[in-house]
Amino acid sequence: MTTKGLLAKTGGYWLCAALFLSPLAEAEDSSSNILSEDQNENAEELPASTSAGLEDPRLLRRIQLCGPPLAAPPDSVDRSKRNDPQTPWQLEADEISGNYLLGIYTLRGRAGLQRLDQLLHADNVELNEAEGLAIVPNQFTYSEAGLNLWGGAGRFDIHADSLEVDRTEFRLFPYHQGAARRLLSTGAEMARIEDLRYSTCPPGEEMWLLQAGSLEINYETGFGTARHARLEVGGIPWIYTPYLRFPVDDQPRTGLLPPSFGQSESDGGHFTLPLYIRLAPNYDLTLAPTYYSRRGEKIGGEFRYLRPELEGEFTAEYMDSDDVYTEHLSEQGHADPDKPRWAVDWQHSGDLPYGIDYGIELERVSDEDYLRDFSSDLVGSSGTELESKGYAEQSIGNHSWEAEIQHWQNLRPGSDDPYRHWPAIWYEHNPGLLPGNLEYRLEAQAIQFELPDEAKEEGDAQRPTGRRYHINPRLSWPVHRQAFFLEPALSLHHSHYDTTNHLPDDHDGDSPFAEGKLDRTVPIASIDAGIFLERPFIFGQRPFLQTLEPRIFYLYAPYEEQGQFPIFDTGERPNTVAQLFQENRFSGVDRIADANQITTAVTTRLLNVTEGSEPFRASVGQVHYLHDRRVTLPEDQDSEELSRSRSDIFADAELRLPGDLNLRAEHRYDPHRDEPVATSFSADWQYRPAPRTLLNLSYRIREEQDDDDTSIFERTQDYIEASGTLPVDVNWSLVGGWQYSRLERTNLEVVGGVEYRSCCWAVRGVSRRYRRGASGELENTIMLEFELTGLTRFGDDTESFIKDIVQDYDEAVF
Repeated sequence: MTTKGLLAKTGGYWLCAALFLSPLAEAEDSSSNILSEDQNENAEELPASTSAGLEDPRLLRRIQLCGPPLAAPPDSVDRSKRNDPQTPWQLEADEISGNYLLGIYTLRGRAGLQRLDQLLHADNVELNEAEGLAIVPNQFTYSEAGLNLWGGAGRFDIHADSLEVDRTEFRLFPYHQGAARRLLSTGAEMARIEDLRYSTCPPGEEMWLLQAGSLEINYETGFGTARHARLEVGGIPWIYTPYLRFPVDDQPRTGLLPPSFGQSESDGGHFTLPLYIRLAPNYDLTLAPTYYSRRGEKIGGEFRYLRPELEGEFTAEYMDSDDVYTEHLSEQGHADPDKPRWAVDWQHSGDLPYGIDYGIELERVSDEDYLRDFSSDLVGSSGTELESKGYAEQSIGNHSWEAEIQHWQNLRPGSDDPYRHWPAIWYEHNPGLLPGNLEYRLEAQAIQFELPDEAKEEGDAQRPTGRRYHINPRLSWPVHRQAFFLEPALSLHHSHYDTTNHLPDDHDGDSPFAEGKLDRTVPIASIDAGIFLERPFIFGQRPFLQTLEPRIFYLYAPYEEQGQFPIFDTGERPNTVAQLFQENRFSGVDRIADANQITTAVTTRLLNVTEGSEPFRASVGQVHYLHDRRVTLPEDQDSEELSRSRSDIFADAELRLPGDLNLRAEHRYDPHRDEPVATSFSADWQYRPAPRTLLNLSYRIREEQDDDDTSIFERTQDYIEASGTLPVDVNWSLVGGWQYSRLERTNLEVVGGVEYRSCCWAVRGVSRRYRRGASGELENTIMLEFELTGLTRFGDDTESFIKDIVQDYDEAVF
């Protein structure tokens, strides 16, 4: 006979096993086969895992390798109901006897206790509801979302949230499994495990196994202590320690991090063993000593800090002596070849009273070859100039300002040093719409341009330095309707210069004047207008919308002589259709272009109404000049283009085809010579025919006229890129990348890699041959990485490297 009863549960959980097992769940799996045949039969009665929580593509890959998860996902149950003390639990057995008034029960024959997803099965259970005790004298099985547990016998104190289990085996979602001779848990404070075995490999197929004679976990301190712990790989002990103390929560702790190692032609073999130091909850330090077999020793460090009003990260590397670099400088006859090498990167930001934000960005290296020799993410700027600056900014309503001190480190020997802002202040007032639908904006700046002292000593003394003040108020009347827009505008550019050591453009003497105060005021008037036309049509039984958007832009700016003004940060704007509608054809304010011109352009788009996408867009535009241009940069003073009545014709188009094929083209045509000036084309294709299979193909080509001889139309860019991943079988995968220059007829970079991944371990190897730095020297490197899934990984970070080489590598799930 089967008897069922429902009781209201007012105590804690039936089991606290998840408390001591939760640290292992942070890693990944575990197991061992110490169950009897009867226990294994009971294991088959545990509920199968549900589909909840299985959307992660990496987990799907693990399922392909390991089979179904060992327990149901933790999020497959409503935990708010589980935590509710009013949620009842159900008793079931062939026979239930006891004193219902005292709350003492004895369950015999196929006994079961269930509360939502928590389910206990045993032959016999003795339950004392008043004391909160449940005693299982023989074998039992227990399960809940995220956990399956078996035991030879058990004692559970519901009120104290403690348990004792003999001969236990556990499974955690997704693939953590293990076993122990004895488990003792005193609730949320302490747990003790004897003769622990843990792995993320399938039960009975443990390629690696972590064992400990005893394990104590203190949840109040957040630490665990293991005695006589060893790691076995392939049945062979690799690591043994009589005593090990480790963290069991998410809080970072002081200790060694997994090592990394690799090999390259210039560095030789290298090995790094990082040490993480937890200084405080909001401060930490990572030290990374590295040994290079050819270069020597290097020490790196990263200090991070976080406070309510500020945060930052300081990274540094130092090498007292670099044998390879010393030999290189000696061959060049350098006076001090054996000099230290270093790099620093400091990123700091914070908040001041009154809503002021500030920051510091410092990037410096010891020499121009450092980034070439030590390719890393230490410095985030380009490999030719490193920026360092400090800034502060504030926004109050429609007013905003920013102040900055900026310096550049020039890594290009023989080139001019960039100007530094010493200091610079920008201000903007943008009140938006005014009465009468007018729109007003004011921009202003004051910048002190200086050169480094070393630049002046090296022959840049004739380059001008000094202060520039600029103010630009603008008033417009925008009218936007569904079918058209119209925006007349007036603006004023006023600049004042106070310069030193400045030679004007037309100066033909040998002596510069010492000081110069220059003023310039240029008003600008413009009218911008456009029409939106559209028509619907059906293509392939899909609704589309085609637009036709003609646009006209009139611009007038009187001529103001500016040849005597210095050029600090001004150049020609890029040649694109969008740049034709700018009020100034120069990118900075050292030159304000004179203009009396009309720009016309037309754009057409194809819009997929169903998907909301834009599969095609094309534009073409040209400037019609009503008088010659007189304001120029020094290098363009004799250009015949200044007297033309029409500009070149600019066109661009972009096509997005099904199958992730994107095509883009730009073209610049000279109507006076009736020949092209520049043309570029790019094609990008991504092919994903199956899971874990990915192919990226790119092609870039550019042709343009030679700046010195316009009769020569040459190809300046022509290269192919390819990257992808390919599964060989369930376990083996290949990865590769290739960049080839058709101009130089040589490979710029070739990457090839292979991965073997099983359920609980993986090994990856990547080989790379590439051109290093501006010198184009060929470099070969080899990277290896070993991973014990859910435990640790060591070697080079090949996964991050592959992400940079293969677009959408994460989605492919290598």
